[in-house]
Amino acid sequence: MKRSPGKTLVFMLTALASSVNAANLVDVANAAWSYDGTWRAARMNWNADQELLVQGRAALFPSVNASYGVYDNDREIKDLNFDESYDSEMTTVTLAQPLFRVDAWYGYKEAKSSTDIAHANFEQARQDFVLRVAQGYFGVLRAWDNWVSAKAEEKAIGRQLEQTQERFDVGLVPATDVEEAQATYDLTQVNLIVARQQYEIARDQLETLTGQQWETLAELKEELPMEGPQPAVMDDWIEKAKAENPQVLAALYNTELTDNTAKRQLGTMMPQVQLVAQYQNSNLYPDDNSAAAGAGSGLNSTDTRQIGIEVSMPLFQGGGLNSRRKEAYLRADAAVHQYDQTLRNAVQQTRNAYRTVEADALRIKAREQAIRSTRSALDATQSGYEVGTRNVVDVLNAQRALFAAERDYANARYDYIVDSLTLKSSTGDLHQGDLASVNQWLSSSETLNLYAPDLEGKSEEMMEENSVNK
Repeated sequence: MKRSPGKTLVFMLTALASSVNAANLVDVANAAWSYDGTWRAARMNWNADQELLVQGRAALFPSVNASYGVYDNDREIKDLNFDESYDSEMTTVTLAQPLFRVDAWYGYKEAKSSTDIAHANFEQARQDFVLRVAQGYFGVLRAWDNWVSAKAEEKAIGRQLEQTQERFDVGLVPATDVEEAQATYDLTQVNLIVARQQYEIARDQLETLTGQQWETLAELKEELPMEGPQPAVMDDWIEKAKAENPQVLAALYNTELTDNTAKRQLGTMMPQVQLVAQYQNSNLYPDDNSAAAGAGSGLNSTDTRQIGIEVSMPLFQGGGLNSRRKEAYLRADAAVHQYDQTLRNAVQQTRNAYRTVEADALRIKAREQAIRSTRSALDATQSGYEVGTRNVVDVLNAQRALFAAERDYANARYDYIVDSLTLKSSTGDLHQGDLASVNQWLSSSETLNLYAPDLEGKSEEMMEENSVNK
């Protein structure tokens, strides 16, 4: 599970990006690596969290302190008619080495657990980053396909409206057919507006993620290996999630952390033993009129050296020591229950993700068949309309069903990609290389111009493909 963070993504993906002219998933990932604020913050937090271990270990090592002071002193003893004024300075250097500190030892183990939690959280942030990149990229392609489909549907319904109006003008159909066709056409225009808005939002979100505008993006190839989860055994994915899911690991490390915290709080109630060595130099400067000066004492300089063992133990602090110990043990028990729940949640999420990807693969095949079926139904309905056995409502419904089937098929392909990455993320096995693998599913010849998309041309192609007169 533990892998050293680095710029593996940048180095590996940059090599692959050079082979494709249009911007692709690799290019987007490279741009997001250095720009995405959430990911950059996660990397900085990871670097900061490495200092926790140093801080926890510090209490076990020697500490050296130095102090220096300058003082103005005035001392008077009335019964002895003694009056003395003098200046003084004192320099002190103290070294202390813990010999027996239970609280310091478990504080160090706390720091180790905190570092482990930080690593698990960083792994989760890294996988979230990979998912955000994929969702942002394919979110644009998904919105684009939906916009093209909405435009093609609007054109097809518009032509049907024109034909219905012409048939009404010559008395072949009633006015209600024209009204039905007009109402359906108005609805497709609303859907077209919504689809364009969603596309522009998705495009803006990708720019926010990467910090730059993209002129073109590579689109998905027609034929893709979407066969479902590999390995095709749910239990294998579940066992991997139990062992490597970052959230599960973070919860596990948190149980260790809280247990060490409880032991540290208990250690604060125990004796503490340390080796102490101290050097102190003090200088006294009596005034000329002081008793010490009159006695001819002049400058008094004293050097003091001490070395020994200090033992200390808190006896009573208003009940706070015992209360903190009880609190720590209760929180340790709570962390165990939280770990159990996190583990159950991870298993359920992995099971759901596995079944979702499995269903996505089946849905793609079913959507392909649905397109063929709805296209045949449209042909039959149009023929029936020509001979008078079907009305315009049937034709309009059949046309809309075909476009809906094509949108569902396109969305199912994008769902499969994102859900597959989500499944790998649930097991803690989503790596930068997975983006490079998905990048191979993109076409270098089929590209989307984000700011000057050929909406008319694409919609005409789709409409002609679905035309019953082709």
